[in-house]
Parts: sequence; structure tokens; C-alpha cells
Amino acid sequence: MTTFREMLIATEEQLIAAGVFCGHGYESEHDEAVALVLTAASLSVVNTGAEILDEPYPDFAVNVLNAFMSKRCVERLPVAYITGEAWLGPLCFKSDARALVPRSPVAELILNRFEPWYQDTSPQVIVDVCCGGGSLGMLAKSAFPEAVVLLSDIDSDAIGLARDNAAIHDVDAIVRADLLSWCADNVVDIILANPPYVDAEDMRDLPPEYLHEPGLALSGGEDGLDLVRVMLVDAARILSPAGILILEVGNSIDALEGLSEVLPPLWVELEQGGHGVAVFMAQDLAQWAAQESNTP
Repeated sequence: MTTFREMLIATEEQLIAAGVFCGHGYESEHDEAVALVLTAASLSVVNTGAEILDEPYPDFAVNVLNAFMSKRCVERLPVAYITGEAWLGPLCFKSDARALVPRSPVAELILNRFEPWYQDTSPQVIVDVCCGGGSLGMLAKSAFPEAVVLLSDIDSDAIGLARDNAAIHDVDAIVRADLLSWCADNVVDIILANPPYVDAEDMRDLPPEYLHEPGLALSGGEDGLDLVRVMLVDAARILSPAGILILEVGNSIDALEGLSEVLPPLWVELEQGGHGVAVFMAQDLAQWAAQESNTP
């Protein structure tokens, strides 16, 4: 008889030996082992406790787990693509290769109700641009149910996954569109932006797990900011006077710092881990955009 405890230990050891990269929602091989062992046994990752550790591992789950481990250790699929789900904050989302695995540290700002960055009353309009499977926008809708929350992405596959998730989590609309060009002027209170931002050097060095994710959602050009430059201009146009842009750029911190002397990013100190999340105020963006338009 093999217990859950023994299966967890063996699975963790296999993951370590295989040299997997833990960068898709799980921080360690131990956490990945828990998800794989429990999911293979048709048990909830969040509602199953230590009381099962010394119970026998089900016979039916052994073959399922073996298949999971082949996908994880040999094919190097992220765990979320194997189990078909990923958690972000308190919400669980469907996850597959149509979009990035939900893992953005922007979730921390949503769960903190955008404090201290958003100074107005509760936001009325929130846009999640480059939404992928929709996790950030849907998390925002759960935190601000009275707000109008709109999601957009240019990738039809990502839009399909977002619509699948919208059958589980509320959202007001999902739009297939190019960045923020579809938004009206001065009407958006908060923009959540997790665009493709991996620069060319980092794209060449990505661990194999990332190669299973859509390249369109990762590659941001030579310095990682190809789409960010366009997004900043539109953000200046569509934000309300008290509005903010929350922008994730990952390792492209230096590139964003050097983008403009008159538009310094306000970097967020993240308590839950992660890096490269900046906030831009509407007034600063408007002044920068006006100066850019007057530059020959």
C-alpha cells in the first residue's frame, strides 16, 4: 500500500531530478507535487488537508499521475496545462495553451483594492487589456462587482479561453481588439495591462516550460516594450482624470525606466512576490503624451 505521503515525496523527488522550472503559479517542486498528486486522485487542491497523508493512494490515480509526470518531466508542460486549471487569488480559472498560465502579480493590487494608488471613489470602468484567459479582469470584477469590467485581446484563441472562463466568473464584455484603440476618451478609471514584454535576449533563454505558451503573449520585441509604447499613448487618451494604468513589464524594468525622462514609472513593492509592476497616473500620462505630440 502506497500512502498519499509516500506518493507526494516520490513525486517531488522526480520533479527535482527532472530539473523542472517552477514559474507558472507554483513556487516549488513540492507545491507542484501536491497539485499533481491530488488532481490525479480527483481531489481539490484547496479543500484537501493533511488528514489524507497516511491514507492509501487510490489505484485508479496511479496511471493518471504517471501520465501527468510524463507530460511534466519529459514534455515539460506547465502544471496548469496538465491539470487544466490555475488559481489566481481566490478564483480558479480554466487554463490551457490558448493563453498564458494565470500568474500575474498585478493580482495583489486588485486584492488590495488598488490602494494606495487609486485615489477616487470606487472605480466605475476597468479595462483588462491583453487579457489572455481573463483572470485579472475577472478578479477585478469579483472585487468590484458594481464596476463595468471589460476585457480585450487581439488573439482569437485567448478570447476563446476568456469566454470559457466567463461562463464561471462574471465580466461585462470581452472584445477582440488591438490594445486600447477601441476605447473612448476619458472614460476608463483603471487599466490592467499585462502585455507581451519579454525582450529578445530573454526570449532566447526561456526555460522549455514557456515554449508551450503562446509566443504572441510573451515576445515584446528587442527591449520588451514594442506594445507598451503604443499602449501608453492610448492610456493617456482613455483614462479619466483620476485614472491609473497598472502595467506589468517583468524583467524589462530598465527599458521602462529609460523610456522617458518626463514619465517615471512608480514601481510597486509587491508583498506576495513578483517584480516589474508599475503604476502611471492619468495626469502624468497626459502631460507626457502632449509633449510627445509636440516633439518634431
